[in-house]
Amino acid sequence: MQADEEVKVLLEYCKVPRSRSEMQGFMVLANRDYFRKNILNPLIKGGLLKLTIPDKPTSPKQKYYSEKR
Repeated sequence: MQADEEVKVLLEYCKVPRSRSEMQGFMVLANRDYFRKNILNPLIKGGLLKLTIPDKPTSPKQKYYSEKR
């Protein structure tokens, strides 16, 4: 239940495009691989987060955003 609430807060935070490091810092998670595998990638695959540069998913300038609802 707590994880669901954290994801909702993160998605709200990402209504403005954010970098991976900004999101990771916001969630106070130090391990980049953990964040990417367990939080970021599932949100992208689930369609909850979108990429600002979808044709270059590994771009260092990549940012992520949630749809405004």
